[in-house]
Amino acid sequence: MTSLIVTIVTCLLIINIGLTSSARILAVFPIPSYSHQIVYNSICKHLSLRGHQVTLVTTDPINHTNLKNLTQIDISINYEQLKDTNFYEARTMYTWQQISAIYLFEKIHEFSKNVFEHPDIKKIYAPDSNEKFDVILVEAIMTPAIYGFGHRFKAPLIGMYSLALTQQSHFIIGNPVLPSHPSAYELNKGIGFNLPFWKRVHNYVVTWWHMHVNCNNRMYKPQQEIAEKYLGKIPSIKELEKNMSLLFVNQQEEISFTRPNVPNVINFGGLHISNDILNKPLPKELKEFIDNATNGFIYVSFGTNANPSTYPKKLLDIFFHVFSNLPMKIVWKLKGNYPQISDNIYISEWFSQQEVLSHPNLKLFVYQGGLQSTEEAINFGVPLVAIPILSDQDMIVLKMENLGVCRSVDIFQMTKEVLNEAIMEVLHNKSYKENMLKLKNLIEDKQVGTMENVIWWIEYVIRHKGASHLRSSIVDEPWYQRYDTDVIALLSVTLFIIVILSLYIAFKVFVIIMKYCACLLFKEKNK
Repeated sequence: MTSLIVTIVTCLLIINIGLTSSARILAVFPIPSYSHQIVYNSICKHLSLRGHQVTLVTTDPINHTNLKNLTQIDISINYEQLKDTNFYEARTMYTWQQISAIYLFEKIHEFSKNVFEHPDIKKIYAPDSNEKFDVILVEAIMTPAIYGFGHRFKAPLIGMYSLALTQQSHFIIGNPVLPSHPSAYELNKGIGFNLPFWKRVHNYVVTWWHMHVNCNNRMYKPQQEIAEKYLGKIPSIKELEKNMSLLFVNQQEEISFTRPNVPNVINFGGLHISNDILNKPLPKELKEFIDNATNGFIYVSFGTNANPSTYPKKLLDIFFHVFSNLPMKIVWKLKGNYPQISDNIYISEWFSQQEVLSHPNLKLFVYQGGLQSTEEAINFGVPLVAIPILSDQDMIVLKMENLGVCRSVDIFQMTKEVLNEAIMEVLHNKSYKENMLKLKNLIEDKQVGTMENVIWWIEYVIRHKGASHLRSSIVDEPWYQRYDTDVIALLSVTLFIIVILSLYIAFKVFVIIMKYCACLLFKEKNK
């Protein structure tokens, strides 16, 4: 019996190796955000372990001593563009759409230029280069110039999103644009349920204006110029985007506001979460601090993009006051030098977050609402208090609240009492923990592993040299045809004209009748 099992396994391995012969893959991910990169890096790591030859362009290189098939090109220089960006200050004045147009579009041009200017990348795309790739993986967020690599190497293009799609991306691939749907996170607090009519009108106007004016003029046109400067004449990068074989999106139906997708959009989630962290020891000082937390401890982190050290002193004072007066220990990821105002607070600029979240003494996670942190909290069954700052965080927190695993705090309305009340509510109301464990079980109940599904689809595109049959034909239609806007406009105008004519005729008939009646009365009077 044992020999039969060995034979079967060997045959399956041989078949699998034949189906997934080594491919050459170029992966380009220019956005300098650690939370983005850990998702992409996880995929590239698994592709390398599958035997594929991966050339990875990243701002956060992998420590890859065992990955023989992985070549990395470091573009961490892109972090220089964001070092002076104060996302808290920007949020006080603008929505994420406006932040993108005002702050980020100029910076992303530098991101793309830094990719093309890197000497190792220049060698790859040089006209006399003999480099060939079977598929190009690209970050499909704000740097469309890099789509030109698909044309340069005549290889299928696969886009990747480490968060929810923007309305612009939904439009470009053929998904419906839903400006007032809760998934339209670019409007920050402008999203929600059962919005009033005039709010929906506002969302409609600003969304389409952003897509057709800001994105076209401030993003696509300059990015087209950048791509052609380095690659020569290429097709429109918008057309290249429309013709992507697949678009992977870091969204799971269980924890997002479900909406319709075209067939070549593949959702995934939690790929960066490692099952090996339970075997990794914590730093000695930190381990002693949380092991001895008899009342448990709270972990506080606001991610890598919105640094609390840039918050006003008033806000920091609120945090320090509330945390120092809690009857439990606090582990706080915070950059900068701060006085040790309380023995119950442990501050460091960096923690291995998954190791902290997996600790049995952890009671609560206070965070900014980032997607990867949300996935990690769910994986380890930790309830949440969220203070959203940027991008998709308002949307994520809104969903987490609806699922009963989180309390949110508006950073502009936050007081000591409000923050303390939210923390104590989640700590003492067992339903938050119970709901989180139910959500964890729901997400884990999948027919096939998420990473296996992502790798299968990438190899599917490699095997078939693209996946044009999954592309929606709607992407070739102008915006007004997609939603029959021209038909609705014609019918509306026609109906309006009919109504006006009907009213005009009714008025004329009424005038005639009144004149006739007046004439009869006049004659009657004269008799």
